[in-house]
Amino acid sequence: MHFLFLIIAIFENQGKSYPAIVLSIIAIFLVFFYSRKLEIDNSQLKKIDILLVLFCVLGALLTYWLNTEFKVGAVLASGIVGLLGSFIPFINRRSDLLREFPVPLYCGSFAGMTAPFIANGYSFIFFSGLFCGVILVISKNTLHGYGGKLGSVAFGGVTLMSLILFLFF
Repeated sequence: MHFLFLIIAIFENQGKSYPAIVLSIIAIFLVFFYSRKLEIDNSQLKKIDILLVLFCVLGALLTYWLNTEFKVGAVLASGIVGLLGSFIPFINRRSDLLREFPVPLYCGSFAGMTAPFIANGYSFIFFSGLFCGVILVISKNTLHGYGGKLGSVAFGGVTLMSLILFLFF
């Protein structure tokens, strides 16, 4: 998704040399760092992965709901969902399963921060959260130690949903 975004930005700035050069350098750095850190796990889909996707959808829907219905703002709504999600492991401290849920919930909250004029309602947010969850499950064993993974995954889910709407509707 990062590369798709950069390629579009480079084509939009084709007539201008400075932005195209800077964006190309950023793309080269991304290729370098991603190729050094990428670890592909060929494991099969597990039952927990379905729960992770569902928690991503839940985080997106809760954040969007808080933002649109209570007018708390996208950032505060995401923070509230993230804060509430951080308490999930305390329900049962010995449960390894409950320790997995705060990350997808918070990742989904980033997708739920989508502006209402872009998201045409809860169905857009639902499918964005669904795509976000799938991307998170696919990438869960990659890019550890790099900041911005959850936001990038959410960006990918919202971008994919926007692309589908653009192409088919």
